[in-house]
Amino acid sequence: MWPGCGGRFYWAPESAPPGQARGVAVLFAWVWSDEAQLRPFVELYSSLGWRCLVCHPDLVALYLSEKATSLATGVISELVKELRVKPVPTVLASFSGGSKGCMYKVIQLLAGICEGDATMKDYRLVRNCICGQIYDSSPVDFVSDVGTQFLQKPAVGNLSQSTILRSWMAKVLASGMDTLFPSRIEAQRAEYWHTLYSAAGLGPVLIFCSEDDNLAPCHIICGFARRLIELGTDVKLMKWSDSQHAITIHMKLNTGKL
Repeated sequence: MWPGCGGRFYWAPESAPPGQARGVAVLFAWVWSDEAQLRPFVELYSSLGWRCLVCHPDLVALYLSEKATSLATGVISELVKELRVKPVPTVLASFSGGSKGCMYKVIQLLAGICEGDATMKDYRLVRNCICGQIYDSSPVDFVSDVGTQFLQKPAVGNLSQSTILRSWMAKVLASGMDTLFPSRIEAQRAEYWHTLYSAAGLGPVLIFCSEDDNLAPCHIICGFARRLIELGTDVKLMKWSDSQHAITIHMKLNTGKL
C-alpha cells in the first residue's frame, strides 16, 4: 500500500497475478471504505481473469485538489508499470464519491489538463488502454445538500461509534471549507463535472443507480447520463428501485437480478 498522498492504493491480492491478467480494473472507492467492502467487486473481476488496482481516497482529497492529484499520480504510476509489461483493456470504476476523491484527477492527468510525474508517452499508454468507465451510485455532487448528506452518513455499514465520530469530523470540515473558501469549492465543483463530461472519449460508460438512493439521487445520475449521450458517448444506464447506496452491483449479483 502507498498511504499519505491523499489516500491509499494497492493491487488486490485476490486478483489475477501480474502480467497474466486479461484486463485491469481500477476501483475508486468511497471515503473511509476498507478492503472487506471492496472484496466482492474484486472477486467479480478476478473471476473474469482481471487484475484490480484499488484506490481509497481520504476525506481531504475531496476538498484539496492537490491531494487528489497526488493520489491520482500514484495510481497512474502503478498502471504504467503494469501496462508496460502487457498492455491490456483497462476500466475505470467509481463507487459513490470515488469519482471526486481521485478518478476525475486521473482523467485530467491523462488529458494533460494538470501536471503530473509521468511522461506523455506513459500517459498515452494508459489512455490508449482504457476501454470504458463504470459508475455505481456515482457521481455524487459535493457542494449541494446532497453532498453534505454524503459526508455525514456512511456509504455502507452500521452506525458504529467510529462512524459517528468520522461523520462529525466530515461535517465540521465540510462546513469550514464552505465558509472559508466558497468560491474555491464552487470552482472545484464546476471543474469536477466538466472533467467527467470531457471523459466521453474514454470508451462506453456503464452506470448503476437506484431510485431510493438519497445520497446519489437518481435524477442527478440520470441527468449525467443524458449529458454524456448528448456528447456522443455510448451509455448504458441500469436503474433499480430498491438498491442501497454503493452496493448496487453486489446486491444484484447476490440476488441473481444482474
